[in-house]
Amino acid sequence: MSFFYNLGKSILPEKIRKKIKYYLEKTGIYEVPFQTYGNVFVVSFVITILLYAFLIFSHIRSSNIFFFTLLTFLSLTLLQFVIVFLLVISFWLYYEFIIFNRTREIENVLPDFLEQVSVNLRAGMSFDRALWNSIKPEFGVLEKEIEIVSKKVMTGDDTEQALKEFAQKYSSTLLQESMDMIIVGIRAGGNISALIDRVVANVKEAHYLNKELIASVTSYVIFITIIAVIISPVLFALSFNLMQIIQGLGDKLTVTNYGNLLSLGGDKVNPNEFIFFSKMAILIIAGMSSLIIADLREGSVKAGLKYIFLFAPIAYIVYVLALGALSGVFGIML
Repeated sequence: MSFFYNLGKSILPEKIRKKIKYYLEKTGIYEVPFQTYGNVFVVSFVITILLYAFLIFSHIRSSNIFFFTLLTFLSLTLLQFVIVFLLVISFWLYYEFIIFNRTREIENVLPDFLEQVSVNLRAGMSFDRALWNSIKPEFGVLEKEIEIVSKKVMTGDDTEQALKEFAQKYSSTLLQESMDMIIVGIRAGGNISALIDRVVANVKEAHYLNKELIASVTSYVIFITIIAVIISPVLFALSFNLMQIIQGLGDKLTVTNYGNLLSLGGDKVNPNEFIFFSKMAILIIAGMSSLIIADLREGSVKAGLKYIFLFAPIAYIVYVLALGALSGVFGIML
């Protein structure tokens, strides 16, 4: 094993390794990537040293050895903690996005899979065999999950327990309720295929209602999108030019009062600071709008990551173009 693998394994406590492994299984990763974590830790340490060198030797100088040593220790510890925290948050957001997409993919193909199970049951197969024979490549993520369930059952695990573990693996009310209904049918015996047909009908109805809900909020989604990526950047660009014009007029307009020359300009706003503030505000507006749209369309803010990477660059580009165009119209030098 490589040094980075052992390093990544050593920085993770034994108690949380099982929890991490169980969490990663939701993303389709069945082995903890210790080497990746080791590489990330080394990179974070290198970044910490570089930032420390910049902060300490460029901005802070002290002849007191004790103070310098204490400051060194605190700086390295704090910087390392902040960088590791940001990296952990980044990994978590990435994993959550993958889990969300996998959950949605399972929900989309669930009716087709259950219909195939029902057909196999009508053909005289046992429930375990019907599950196994229903596995098809076009089911994607669900194919892998049902394959795991079938293997557990074939190796002696209880069918109900295997289905329950599969349902609890993903945060999907639709999946959990469907599996619960099937488990109840298995316990009661009788015609399970008829019960599965009813479950399929309920799942399809839920999908239909979800599409109707998305269609009903389309106008709100369009309105929020236009505000986030067009209106907001253009207004900030217009505000910058109006600010420059007003400050220019304030410098020229003076009033003589008892021999004192009073300027109407007041305290000036630094143009560069205003532009920086505008860019940050536009990115924040785009990010918040992405989360709102994700909640409206997908029912969860976890889907907002893909909208953020779409909205933020577009809003930024629109702002830069609008700022250049309006500055040219008003004759403002950037």
